Amino acid sequence: MINGQVFMKKLMLMSVGVLLMTVLVTTAKADEHVSRTHIFDLDGIEEIEFSNGVGRFEISQTNEDEMRVMLDIESEKKGFFRRSADVSDMDIEVKERGDRLYLSFEEKNAKAEWIVEIPKSANVERTAIQMGVGEVEVDIGETELEIELGVGDVFVEAPESSVGRVEINVGVGDASLRGGEILDRDSVFISKSINGEGNGNFSLEVDLGVGDVDVRLK
Repeated sequence: MINGQVFMKKLMLMSVGVLLMTVLVTTAKADEHVSRTHIFDLDGIEEIEFSNGVGRFEISQTNEDEMRVMLDIESEKKGFFRRSADVSDMDIEVKERGDRLYLSFEEKNAKAEWIVEIPKSANVERTAIQMGVGEVEVDIGETELEIELGVGDVFVEAPESSVGRVEINVGVGDASLRGGEILDRDSVFISKSINGEGNGNFSLEVDLGVGDVDVRLK
């Protein structure tokens, strides 16, 4: 009889423990993901710089009058027994200096997926993207474009009529340029570089440490 009571007490304690763990896990998961949306008026803005640590970055063109930036921020676990980072208060940092707009997300233990819609009517002369690890996909209009990525893949579509000088450098991986004219192609061991040109005046530069680059002038 005593053994039965002891067994029941242990069973109840185990049940409470499992319930508590479930509550803790549920609470942690509630803070593992957050979405943000920002709207920017680009009147007077001639340069935009984006900076992101880990994740994915996508730019497309829109017929709207304002730039829309949508982010999905997700925590990254560092080890099986470690709790995920709380991303509930994380967001991009915005700085505006004269005709330059800086947008960055450099939080530790979190990755961000950017979806950026830039108005076709915007007079942005320079667009720069810097990221550590991930993917960059850009469909852009008349603007100077600079992309710097540590590890990952880059895909770019731009008008051949507006792109002038094209410079692609890959430390480890592959590079391709479709459209325009290829002036020089170099391959040394595992590194690739391509120099080309379109029919316009805006330069297009891609520097990638490890991965593949695909540039298409349409």
